[in-house]
Amino acid sequence: MDSFIKSNRLWLGLLGVALVIVFLALLFKPKSIEFQTKAKQSVSLISDKTLEVSVANLSGKQLIDIRPADQFAQGHAELAINIPARNLLDDESLELFDRLQKSGEEAVLYGSDELQSVAPCLLLQQMGYTKVKFLKGGFGSDNKFFETSGAALETMQLDQAAMKAPAPTTKTESVKKKPQVVIPVRQETSSGGGC
Repeated sequence: MDSFIKSNRLWLGLLGVALVIVFLALLFKPKSIEFQTKAKQSVSLISDKTLEVSVANLSGKQLIDIRPADQFAQGHAELAINIPARNLLDDESLELFDRLQKSGEEAVLYGSDELQSVAPCLLLQQMGYTKVKFLKGGFGSDNKFFETSGAALETMQLDQAAMKAPAPTTKTESVKKKPQVVIPVRQETSSGGGC
């Protein structure tokens, strides 16, 4: 046994280091996102008009600016908190959303336009933060809120029945392809040219 250990000391050392690395990777594995809603509920959120907040109804709500920090520095709403969209799932951000959820205070996400805040709002809703909504509009370069009028007139044409997964098939058919013959074509060589 001693001769085996002496002759394979390098390999056994590398194996030990690899085991330590695997153990540390499992120990410090990042936390995965836990969704609180089911697929049908998530699909219904897409067309839920109660998630929209108009500019006139912003008072008393916590405003969260999801634009990048440099745009936030150029101008933002009074008392707004800047959480760039890429940082919404950071621990500090989730702690803020937890506090708002427990206190019952509504949070309104806004960006440069409505499209920038819809997807983050839907993600947070799926994670169980039901007090998070999005601004029907955005914050313009003139440092004022604006409301989109076109979106209010549009209606969602979503066929939820068509979004169901197809039933699995039990019979598997294999299709044999005929081999193709490839005939090489010899091209004349050129002396170059071009520009």
